[in-house]
Amino acid sequence: MTPETRRLTTQVDVFSGVLSHVTQPIPAADELLVIPVHYWYAAAFTRKRGLRLWKAPWGRLSGLIWGGAGARLVANLLLGFVPGVGIFSNAITAVAMTEALGRYLDRKLDAAEAKVQRRVS
Repeated sequence: MTPETRRLTTQVDVFSGVLSHVTQPIPAADELLVIPVHYWYAAAFTRKRGLRLWKAPWGRLSGLIWGGAGARLVANLLLGFVPGVGIFSNAITAVAMTEALGRYLDRKLDAAEAKVQRRVS
């Protein structure tokens, strides 16, 4: 990850973690609110890498974002009953999902850039 995309990822980690923690008392609210944040993050990450938005693997990203939201919902429902853990589970899973998205995007955009470089050479 470049320093610029690492900084963006950290900012979105903090934002999604705080958003999830604040909305924790409302079941499934944090998952629904973090979904648009993750789409925005994917677009911003792609632009920071200097690529056009259509270069991002949107089909797989959508699957990852929505699948992650579903997995977060299940994990948060299960962990929500553990004293002391439940209050932080939403924030932790939101940050983990943002990190997973960042790593996935970094790998896929590296491959897209390499493909462009091969065509140019």
